[in-house]
Amino acid sequence: MNTRTYAEIINSKFDHNRFSSLIGSIGSQLNNRKDRFDKSDIIEQSFEIYSDNFFEWVDEIGRDHRDNENGFDLEFKFITNGLFTKVKKEPKKVVTVKLKNSLGENKGVTITNPANFYVLAQDDAMAIINYAELEPYLVSVPDGIEAKIPFDALTFVYEPSDVKTSTTDESIDYKKIKAAAQRNLINSF
Repeated sequence: MNTRTYAEIINSKFDHNRFSSLIGSIGSQLNNRKDRFDKSDIIEQSFEIYSDNFFEWVDEIGRDHRDNENGFDLEFKFITNGLFTKVKKEPKKVVTVKLKNSLGENKGVTITNPANFYVLAQDDAMAIINYAELEPYLVSVPDGIEAKIPFDALTFVYEPSDVKTSTTDESIDYKKIKAAAQRNLINSF
């Protein structure tokens, strides 16, 4: 399946307005070192939930989701303002994304058993690229592998002009919700 066709499938299955609203509600409250794993889990799970489980969250090494209907594995990467600039929403000339962290050891640019498609998202935009299209842009960095992808090499699922976010009167305090869940667990024993 070509990338354009697959982008259209993702667009038809995924509620990008709910996703954008969620990301806007979370804001920067999960950007510190201790909370980044929670942020990643929330973002990755939302791709499953906002697609009515079409993209199953598998949370495996090198792949975050599985499209069981089409037989594809997807790696999901969220990059704050990584596709378009924050204020003017202008396209980035080059999109840089960390694909593999080798924890301080440079091991070249080989990704063993890569996902079929790489999904790159920011709060109000999403693009995909298949591995064959991505491979020429892999770059070795001291602690892993990055991709430096020319903007024109990406296929967009949706762009900022396609998004309408909703907000609630209540701000979501994730840390308060998490602390309450932890206390409920502790008190259950």
